[in-house]
Amino acid sequence: MQNPIGAGQNLRREIAPEPKYLLGSVDGALQLLQLLRDEGSLRVMMAADHLGVSRSTAHRLLAMLVYRGFALQDEDRVYQPGPGMNVPPVRTGAIREFKNRTEQLFLDFMRDTGETVSLVTRFGTTSRFIETYVPQHSFAVSSRRGQILPARRTSGGKALLSLLPDAALVQLYRSDAAALGGNRMSAAEFRSFTAEMREVRSRGYALNREETEQGVCALSMPLHSPERGTWLAFAVAMPVEKSALLSDPGFLEECREFRRRVDRATEP
Repeated sequence: MQNPIGAGQNLRREIAPEPKYLLGSVDGALQLLQLLRDEGSLRVMMAADHLGVSRSTAHRLLAMLVYRGFALQDEDRVYQPGPGMNVPPVRTGAIREFKNRTEQLFLDFMRDTGETVSLVTRFGTTSRFIETYVPQHSFAVSSRRGQILPARRTSGGKALLSLLPDAALVQLYRSDAAALGGNRMSAAEFRSFTAEMREVRSRGYALNREETEQGVCALSMPLHSPERGTWLAFAVAMPVEKSALLSDPGFLEECREFRRRVDRATEP
């Protein structure tokens, strides 16, 4: 049996010396990550006192952690660890090859539609934006690359969750494990969610209407996975003012044709 990574390899575990050129904002954000990890929750004043900075500076650092998915703010304005705090790496080899084989197709689709297009994967109850292609105009939705969000809120996450049988959705969102992970839905929420999943399966695509960001809508379709256990979808995002595209037959057919081209390009 192989040893775990780092075991028996004489790796030095001593505290590293402070870097010669310490970047204050980076160090502050990393300290807040450690504080969130160890305390479990954090208020702006506590963050400011810990770093010895103003409340406005602490607020800006925490806002960046929220933006990148490493923190969440609840209704009492308390910061909690976000979905990006404790997730394993994606299967980089298979996804890297998938990206290499499809990048030009994604770029062409982005230029043809004039909208932001992302490659999304799902891990458990989270969706991750692996890559984003943003058109060069001022009204385009900004890059989502690297973000980790609840799968049931994003169009890509919904598209991939719809591929699961209802029993798997129960395990993810109604089980004791779901409760321990903070993902358990109420019975009413789950009924609404499973009804949405049936609709996604029926029509072949999922929608996000300002569920993760005000003013932004998105449509997603699942793609053929490069290997077992890797779930991929594409998502095309647009300002809410252009949401009529989400039901436009021509646009929907353009999305279906893009999916067919990507699936053909990644066939074994």
